[in-house]
Amino acid sequence: MFIELVKGVALLLALCFLHGFNIRLWRHRPLVGQFFSGLIFGGICVVGMLTPVVLMPGVIFDARSVVLSMAGLFGGPLVACIAAAMAATGRLWLGGAGAEVGLMVIALCTVMGLLYREARARAKVGVRPVPLAVFGLLLHLAVIAVFQLLPAVVLQRVNQTLALPFLLTFTPATVVLGLLLRDVEDRMATEHALAGTAARLKAIAQAIPDVLLVLDAQGRYVEVLSPDDSALSASAPQLLGKRLHEVLPAPQADRFMALIRDTLQSGQTHTIEYEMQTQAGRREFEGRAQPLGVKVGGQAAVVFLARDITKRKQAESALRESELRFRSLLRNIPSISVQGYLEDGTTSYWNKASEHLYGYTAEEALGANLLDLIIPPPMREAVRAHVAHMFKTGEVIPAGELQLQRKDGSPVDVFSSHAYIQVPGHPPEMFCIDIDISGRKAAEDEARYLAFYDALTQLPNRRLLVDRLQQVLVNGARSGLTTAVLFVDLDNFKTLNDTRGHEVGDLLLKEVAQRLRGCVREQDTVARLGGDEFVVVLQNLSSDPTEAAAQTRTLGELILAQLRQPYDLAGHEHHFSASIGATLLRHHRDSVDEVLKQADMAMYRAKDAGRNTLRFFDPDMQQAVNRRALLETELHNGLRQAQFLLLYQPQVDSRGHITGAEALVRWRHPVHGMVSPAEFIPLAEESGLILPLGHWVMETALRQQARWRHEPHFAHLSLAINVSARQFLQEDFVAQVLALLQSTGADPAQIKLELTESLLLDNVDNVIATMQALKAHGLGFSLDDFGTGYSSLSYLKRLPLDQIKIDQGFVRDVLLDPSDAAIARSIIGLAGSLGLDVIAEGVETTEHHQFLLSHGCQAFQGYLFGRPLALEDFERQVLQAR
Repeated sequence: MFIELVKGVALLLALCFLHGFNIRLWRHRPLVGQFFSGLIFGGICVVGMLTPVVLMPGVIFDARSVVLSMAGLFGGPLVACIAAAMAATGRLWLGGAGAEVGLMVIALCTVMGLLYREARARAKVGVRPVPLAVFGLLLHLAVIAVFQLLPAVVLQRVNQTLALPFLLTFTPATVVLGLLLRDVEDRMATEHALAGTAARLKAIAQAIPDVLLVLDAQGRYVEVLSPDDSALSASAPQLLGKRLHEVLPAPQADRFMALIRDTLQSGQTHTIEYEMQTQAGRREFEGRAQPLGVKVGGQAAVVFLARDITKRKQAESALRESELRFRSLLRNIPSISVQGYLEDGTTSYWNKASEHLYGYTAEEALGANLLDLIIPPPMREAVRAHVAHMFKTGEVIPAGELQLQRKDGSPVDVFSSHAYIQVPGHPPEMFCIDIDISGRKAAEDEARYLAFYDALTQLPNRRLLVDRLQQVLVNGARSGLTTAVLFVDLDNFKTLNDTRGHEVGDLLLKEVAQRLRGCVREQDTVARLGGDEFVVVLQNLSSDPTEAAAQTRTLGELILAQLRQPYDLAGHEHHFSASIGATLLRHHRDSVDEVLKQADMAMYRAKDAGRNTLRFFDPDMQQAVNRRALLETELHNGLRQAQFLLLYQPQVDSRGHITGAEALVRWRHPVHGMVSPAEFIPLAEESGLILPLGHWVMETALRQQARWRHEPHFAHLSLAINVSARQFLQEDFVAQVLALLQSTGADPAQIKLELTESLLLDNVDNVIATMQALKAHGLGFSLDDFGTGYSSLSYLKRLPLDQIKIDQGFVRDVLLDPSDAAIARSIIGLAGSLGLDVIAEGVETTEHHQFLLSHGCQAFQGYLFGRPLALEDFERQVLQAR
């Protein structure tokens, strides 16, 4: 029996071997390994049951208790269940009276092994000899307890012959098997840890960009680790096992062998820089050799770490070259002065630009003191304090503009920046970077001068004049003295510019400026506003207005006399005069702009008086100008706010029947009421507002005629529309009229455009062309106010007119003045001879009407037949006349 039990122990040893082999085989697939471990544990159980201790048929004893409990302890649930299932299957297959007890033993051993595993996982019990012995004893005592369920005949024999050997054999077997399996488990854990460590070391070695070599004392490549082979002289497999002299040139191999010997002898780390041919080309390396500490193949060895420093060497070389270039640049840069100074002010650096800027050569400047070289005496204490503060605190002196001095003592303007440089191992230095701004300062001075003075005449310009006038107004108000402002404008200066050119014109302006300066006192101001306009400001005149005016006139006459003197301009003699407007500032309440406006208006009054004269400003003139300016503003508003309206004055034939009307524009001002056309029409002409106003008049009149065209009672009416010369002379006037005819639907045959003789003063051919273009579309033309202008009879014959209108100035006095009567008769006769209709305006009495009718006039307009009427009143009068 004992021998049978020993056989069981042998099976257990075989189990340890197979289990360890299986775990190693399937270490990368643990689940598969567990499955096969279960098969191994189960198979050992089955084999044990095939060679058991047989007490009697059907009652067997074997080592399954040890196997199954260890399967649960070291294999876990999956291994234990597979082994238990195989053992149970085998026991059922064997059968016999002890089969049921055998199955109970299988379940008991499996469960107890799993409970041991759980207690071990919770760190309550370990896998050591004593715990294993206690576990084995308890396990087999429990198995013997289960044996008590066997039949009595079998039980007596078990207790007498088998129980004690069973305990004495399988309890130690449990301890031995547990220790053996724990050893397998520990060895696998150790192998796994070593594999992980090796993998990590390999990954780290691969991640390091350096080359890692293990070289033995004979210079043989034992290990070659590199992220790639480009840093090696050959691929890693080709290098392994070879000696340095087989791979590298002899001189280089000798250097490495000496390094290896020195490292091994001293036991210290040694470094080396070398250059070698690699698979990526010629590269430079920095190597570090350190003893490995263990022998490799019976030889001492070193670990050699090689780092590619090619880029660093190239960068260092580039840096050296850059430093050389920078030093050369600093030395030779032409426009930036660079100087270096030590803490005590001693000059340590002086480039060529500094030589040019300050006049000292480098030999003269180096070693000299900053304060003695370029700092003017008044600045030396301040500069000494700033320099001391910089070297003490490291705070840089703020950049700014300075005026330093050259070697010859002359001043030089620079923009100076500073840098504090401290290089380890060297005394700190202050570097000054100076840029010569003398040219810029001169340009700024010139710009400041030109901002206040006229470049041509060197006289104060408008800006400086305004500034001085403001001061004069303030000073005059305090002193009570009178100030006079004279506005001087040269007569016919444009003619000189057009005939002789601007260069000669400039010569005249400079000569006039000199003469004006010669006429006034030192305290007075002569300024040029621009063009040929000058202003003279006379200060500190008498406080008496009459005396001050006399003083101003005396000086004004002197200026006129001086400016009338001949001028020698580019070799030719010229004569010029000037017109002067003067205004006296007594109360000094007016603004500068107002004062200049007053003098300007007085100057234009002098122009109107025939030029070459002096006129004083009149307050009434100012009031009229102000009213005119206000009226112009209101005229703009009137157009925007539709304050204008058309009135219609009847035109009748010889029998008094209304044949048409003249459309007359009126301004219904919201404050002043009806404004006279004599007041706003000339202003509209001057300001250009006559164009939008005339367009509105024509559009409104044409729209009204279009409405009459479709009403039987008014369809026969013609409509006369006044057109200003400025409106008529527009390039697109024909297009405007035709567009209005189309948009309004007016009948052009019923429209007469009334023109004034002023049209004939300029470009008669264009006027005739415009008239013919419109006449071709059916429009008629009437010459308004005939006899008051300058029209030539030859022009009159060429103009495509339909009608001549006798001016009311002649009609009014035909009964009193024989000349007016003769003119009226002549106009009627002339119209008849030219085949033109004639209409008389301003007919106010029956006597005027009869006189004109008796001399052949067939059409009339005036108060006798009707005043200018609103549209409703005019239409009512037409209907009543029918």
